[in-house]
Amino acid sequence: MTYIENTRKFEDLCEKYSTWIIKYRSERFHKSIFIIWYRDNSENKTEHILSYKNGEIFISESLTELRREIQIEKNELNKSENVNQWLENTKGMEMVESTTYDLISLINDLKENFSDVKTIEGFSHFISLFDDYINQDQRNQYLQVDIDNELIQKTWDYYYDFIFWPRFNDKEKFELWNRPKLEIDTEKLISKFQDIILKFENNMKRKPFANIR
Repeated sequence: MTYIENTRKFEDLCEKYSTWIIKYRSERFHKSIFIIWYRDNSENKTEHILSYKNGEIFISESLTELRREIQIEKNELNKSENVNQWLENTKGMEMVESTTYDLISLINDLKENFSDVKTIEGFSHFISLFDDYINQDQRNQYLQVDIDNELIQKTWDYYYDFIFWPRFNDKEKFELWNRPKLEIDTEKLISKFQDIILKFENNMKRKPFANIR
């Protein structure tokens, strides 16, 4: 099986079992790490980050070792039928990340070109990821105050009101649209955003191999 065929089949199975790998990069780690994002099989199809029973987020430094690490620690992890089926049906396949969260580049982009569509989109995607973590476990509700921050909400709402939905409804019109500018204190927003990143990473499982600074 060629790499392209493997990747396509692996991505199809990720879609089938609603389980995806996120490559995560930030200044706190010496190298990229990987986390698992999935939807459960409940009626509401709620979204989760693979975590331990104590609430900490599962992380791995290696795609090749990720499966083995999950198997080793499965008794300590929250159970998910989708994740279990995904692991079973991708045996022998090379794992591939579905998306990348590059917080180093994103922070730089926020400082240099805040109004860029890609930058605001990257910001909003991370806030959505953080929101998923908050809502997957009642113990995480203390973090809700960070999501409710006025600057965070204003930027998040701007993305959906002036980028996501207009582009979704009419991409051609969106490309030609001179959308309203987001007026906000960028320095304060970035400071709060970095605080949220730190809180998210503080909830990641500390492992000897993770090289967390």
